[in-house]
Amino acid sequence: MLPHPLLNSETLRVGGALVCSFTGDMTLDSGPVADQTLNAALDQRPVLLAVDLAGVEFLTSTGLNVLLTARRRALAEGIPLVLIAPPPQTLRVLDLTDTTALFTIHATTEDALRHHVPRTPSV
Repeated sequence: MLPHPLLNSETLRVGGALVCSFTGDMTLDSGPVADQTLNAALDQRPVLLAVDLAGVEFLTSTGLNVLLTARRRALAEGIPLVLIAPPPQTLRVLDLTDTTALFTIHATTEDALRHHVPRTPSV
């Protein structure tokens, strides 16, 4: 977890997927924490990068740009990036900037994993 007075992050591995959870404000001051967290996760080449935004209380243009930059890199590297449980105020930012359609959004991590991570066949 990366500590920051405005934003905390935690990355958990779930099989081949990584879940980056953020709590707090994604603003100009905390943007580098989010950027570093997402880039470190992408460096691991997960089969899925799920960005859990349930704990994000405030998202500014800086936070949105961090998400868009991570999305661009993930696309270039063939890694699906999805958003998990963005709160209403975050969805509003996505809607106002016409970026909602750029992201696949799931209500839960379990739902994202079910839709994006291949299951290992039973033996």
